[in-house]
Amino acid sequence: MDQVVTDHSPENLSTLFPGTQMVAELPFFSILAKETRVPWLIFIPKYPLENINSTLLLYGQIHRLIEALREMNGMGHYNLAKIGNKNEWLHMHLVFRSEHDEAWPDPVWCREPLEVNPGAAKGLSKMVKTALQQTSASAM
Repeated sequence: MDQVVTDHSPENLSTLFPGTQMVAELPFFSILAKETRVPWLIFIPKYPLENINSTLLLYGQIHRLIEALREMNGMGHYNLAKIGNKNEWLHMHLVFRSEHDEAWPDPVWCREPLEVNPGAAKGLSKMVKTALQQTSASAM
């Protein structure tokens, strides 16, 4: 469990994390988006979370992005989790929730597969890229 992905190419990541599309590759991690009606991002670190400093760095960058997305798009409640029970590769889930989403109030990973929404990843990708530019997170 929690194996670090060394090849962050879009092809490799889409194989390791099916049903996703590449959003961005940053120095410390890559971001994928799932094609679901529920806005769902996956962060794949490039380094192990071996100590408090690497963990704080990763979660700090993710939280800056969360705040930017919430300010830009009115995204409210979210779930952020490192689970890894079904996929051995180190990754974190960020899921923006609504009382009207198909899994509410249950955790989305307990209700998979969620309804596919073609184009959802592309739209979420645009929002993330704009948020990264606004927060200078791409320099992370």
